[in-house]
Amino acid sequence: MIELHHLEKRFGGSLAVQDLNLIFPDGELTALLGPSGCGKTTTLRMINRLTEPSGGRVLLGGQDTRTLKPEALRRGIGYVIQQVGLFPHLNVAQNVATVPDLLGRDRRATAARVDELLDLVGLDPDTFRHKRPGELSGGQAQRVGVARALAADPPVLLMDEPFGALDPLARDRLQDAFRDIQRRLRKTVVMVTHDIDEALRLGDRVALMNAGRLEQFGTPDDLIYRPVSDFVRQFLGEDAALRQLAGQPVGRFMVALHGPDGLQPGRAGTGGAASPLPAVAVEETLNARSALSVLLREGTDRLTVTRGGQPVGTVGWHDLRASGPERP
Repeated sequence: MIELHHLEKRFGGSLAVQDLNLIFPDGELTALLGPSGCGKTTTLRMINRLTEPSGGRVLLGGQDTRTLKPEALRRGIGYVIQQVGLFPHLNVAQNVATVPDLLGRDRRATAARVDELLDLVGLDPDTFRHKRPGELSGGQAQRVGVARALAADPPVLLMDEPFGALDPLARDRLQDAFRDIQRRLRKTVVMVTHDIDEALRLGDRVALMNAGRLEQFGTPDDLIYRPVSDFVRQFLGEDAALRQLAGQPVGRFMVALHGPDGLQPGRAGTGGAASPLPAVAVEETLNARSALSVLLREGTDRLTVTRGGQPVGTVGWHDLRASGPERP
């Protein structure tokens, strides 16, 4: 869907992006990751021509974006930024409907689309449809921003530090919500982030940049277990594998429960009876790193996993270790 060929951006005498070649796979989320000043935001802005390239080409669906009018190009691309940018004089429904209205879409169909999207991002339409941006929390406003970017059903979504201004709890919840939305809609998403955890949690692929150049492009497993340079290894850090667990649902590592409720199969306690294990709820423990934290806190090597209050399996140290990719 999106191809960058020898892309370059020069500001004065310095190159912000140089000889960048990338193909963003259709239906996947690619995280543009790197330190401040590495060129990731400039790269994102060149895709929709908010910044014009100094050299090279951007292809969208095989078409050179230089042949398109910038306004027409941007109306076909969803765009989410950290500051959200909602219009304060419009209510939530009007903000979400901005692009469909510009495109002359049927108003009744647009209204139904607005309600559908508000529900998709976890905002009850009856409650939020008529609220003004000033009445929303930061997390709610960011959800409206995501809904607005999806309103015209664009095949491509660009996101520039979309969750960076939120508090940790709101950020985690919105990341989880967006990950679920992406799994359902399968948009081609390019997301700029400086947050390693976020890139490993959300990205199907990660493009790690350094000083305007592409350092490595691949899956999170590629960067963690098969780094191509010392920079990649040092940037991700020694705890990269632990960071990656934050993006993995605990169910991926769970062993189905075959013993009595809440008991670890094969584990004997006093007098030969099975010993109960500490329990974690799938509804609360959203990722494998959270389960690992409970293992450490409880001083045990295995936990019972429950869903709706009922035991469904167990997870332990060896499950978390064995489920990782095969090391080179």
